[in-house]
Amino acid sequence: MAHNAPRDAIALLSIACAGLIAACPYALTGQSVEEWGVALGQKYTALDSFRAEYTAVSPTSDEPLHGLLIENRETGACLVKLQSDSGKGGAVWWVPQRAGKESGTYAKFGDSAFRVRGLAELVRQHQKLVSSGDQKIQSNRSPGLAPCIQLGADTISAFLFSAAPGLSPAFSGAPTSRVEELRELKESIELILDDGSWIRLDRKTGLLAGQGYPADQGERSLRLENVKPLEGNDALAREIPSVDPASLQEASPEALRLADPLHSALFHHLVEKACAEGAPSPARLLAENAPALRAYWLAAWGYLVPPGVPANVARMLQDLKGQKQQYLRDWTAAKEADPNAMEGVSFIQYFRLRRMKLREDLRSKIDAESKQGPALARLQLLLDGEISKLIPAQVARGRELAKLIVANQREAMVIALLPEVPEKALQSF
Repeated sequence: MAHNAPRDAIALLSIACAGLIAACPYALTGQSVEEWGVALGQKYTALDSFRAEYTAVSPTSDEPLHGLLIENRETGACLVKLQSDSGKGGAVWWVPQRAGKESGTYAKFGDSAFRVRGLAELVRQHQKLVSSGDQKIQSNRSPGLAPCIQLGADTISAFLFSAAPGLSPAFSGAPTSRVEELRELKESIELILDDGSWIRLDRKTGLLAGQGYPADQGERSLRLENVKPLEGNDALAREIPSVDPASLQEASPEALRLADPLHSALFHHLVEKACAEGAPSPARLLAENAPALRAYWLAAWGYLVPPGVPANVARMLQDLKGQKQQYLRDWTAAKEADPNAMEGVSFIQYFRLRRMKLREDLRSKIDAESKQGPALARLQLLLDGEISKLIPAQVARGRELAKLIVANQREAMVIALLPEVPEKALQSF
């Protein structure tokens, strides 16, 4: 959930943990960022079910914002909420299966409520892509989601992110390449970033203790007010916004912009990996992760039509019965018109050739439309912004990776709309 212009607008975001904390390249006193990441990760992992309250101040808001994080460590249920004193805001939550009701992720922004399809699976695939080979993919909580709140350069965000085992979610906002100083305070650890902003991590819990920016950039701050044990099995349920089941809309993480932070985190992970000594080329790096990447994109789209593709176009492309009938007529006509040229060309071969041409046309259409409409260009625009955050030594690889990631997503879009058809499905012709 992000608070930005217009002044009374609050939008909800989802972000992912950036993955393993690398050793800090700067000379720091005491323990390194990596060592504190491990220590505070242990504190966070050891927490019982909890409720944490935050207060945020932003120059784009006329009133303070109140954040709430709740985690039930026994069931995995979690909730993050951000709202103003006047009640404007939103929430995202995940609940397990209970009393005959299936588990799921839900979101509410203003009066609009959504069942978010695919977010849990998206997080699982993200964990696979950013985890090292010897790291456990999931924690003992299901499905590996955790709530978090964070102050950004332009927004105040609340999100569900990937709960990487042994790591504190607070470190997701502190990439070590940007840390210029580490201060060991009495109750917290303070990281000073390259833009003058600071992040504090609570020593006792591993939770985010506060964030802020230099005073000359406008009053922007976030502070942890309290952390309390979660009391009662219905403590989380009481905080869930009221939703009329009949009004629930089906939506994907991508359509609600809840996947963008995960994409950003994945990009930075791949950049770090591609820039490591002896690393494979960016193209090979993506090829090695091809199955997980395809599953990642499908989950981001909630196994629905990818955003930006008109519904009528999707229906036409996925009308397999209609295509088979049309191609059968065309194949029959071609054989009658030129028997010699069509000699030995079975209908199945003809069908696959036509589908191949249809995929080529779709690729060209997606590339052309992405230059005109922001929906299909969203990932490219997002990664362009992330490239600007890289250190100079990473920029060239970052640009190469961004281009390949965008192409990978678009190819996954083509295959999702025009998948391979098993021969068995064509044998009736």
